[in-house]
Amino acid sequence: MFTDLHLQDFAAFSDFRWSAHGRINVVVGENDTGKSHLLKVLYAIAKTVETQTATTAGTSRVDAQIAFTGKLRWTFQPADLDALITNGTKRLRIEAELAGKSYSCSFARSGALKGGTKRILVDGFTRPFGTDTNAIFLPPKEVLTIFGAIEISRGKYEIFGFDDTYYDLLKLLRVPPTQGDILPELLTIADGLDAFVGGQIVKKGIADEFLFQRGDQAYTMPQTADGIKKIGILTNLIRNRSLTKDTILFLDEPETNLHPKAISLFMEVLFSLAQAGVQIYLATHSYFVLKKLEILAKRHRMSIPFCSLTRSGEEIEAQFSDMRDGMPENPIIDESVRLYEEGYNVDTQHPGK
Repeated sequence: MFTDLHLQDFAAFSDFRWSAHGRINVVVGENDTGKSHLLKVLYAIAKTVETQTATTAGTSRVDAQIAFTGKLRWTFQPADLDALITNGTKRLRIEAELAGKSYSCSFARSGALKGGTKRILVDGFTRPFGTDTNAIFLPPKEVLTIFGAIEISRGKYEIFGFDDTYYDLLKLLRVPPTQGDILPELLTIADGLDAFVGGQIVKKGIADEFLFQRGDQAYTMPQTADGIKKIGILTNLIRNRSLTKDTILFLDEPETNLHPKAISLFMEVLFSLAQAGVQIYLATHSYFVLKKLEILAKRHRMSIPFCSLTRSGEEIEAQFSDMRDGMPENPIIDESVRLYEEGYNVDTQHPGK
């Protein structure tokens, strides 16, 4: 599990520190306040640690640096890595605590070399590796309908467009379902989700083709509702053991394409995943997401750290609280109250109309 994140001069975060992470962690803020940036930088760290741990015997410090900066490049897809450094500063630094081990990296703006080439001056992505964890990112757009486009643009031609949150997810979904060794509590979650949508998303043969099977009827992905596909992605990750205990799961706007009733169920599922050992980070614009998580946190007395981001000029400011203590002040609630008051004023000014 992550327990700490410190960003210095990273994008709009001049000095951001988030400590005391929990099993479920919530990030809110208006558009362009850095919510996705937070999820993606944590994902880049976790994914680098995961992949470097798998090859740790032959991994040098230079290899780790290259792996991490490469992951930043393909996750954020900037014109060059200089774009990740806060305007007016020369160097960024990223530090994180993951499973009791510290990882850090800093790099300076590129210097022009002969021939007009550039290089990133990296101080290091520190070791040791060896953390037994894996990371999964569920982006706002579902991937089951656009497998081919992702594979061609990112996999074959390495063209910016679909970042690595999409490409990595594609590779995980290619893994066939297992016949056993799935944690019983996770299998219960997958079965419950299939029952909720009345069917199951299944992979057809060895091709990158998925079908929604409902009784005797099978539907292609273009015929299937996006909300069902979102749920089907999660159940497939459970059934092929990509999502298991010690997974770090990132969700950017999990409410996308879901009815409020389905959002409520989805939050219950995330809560059950957290209880099963999964660490979760989600960024949301939804009142329904927040209200359901507040209810769950209070009911079970479970800490759910809450990070609210606001923009002040060129910088992002953060306020931290815990949903176990009630609904924190945040822009989603503020707008909900404003709309209620606006509707009340209209009703009182124009009664009966």
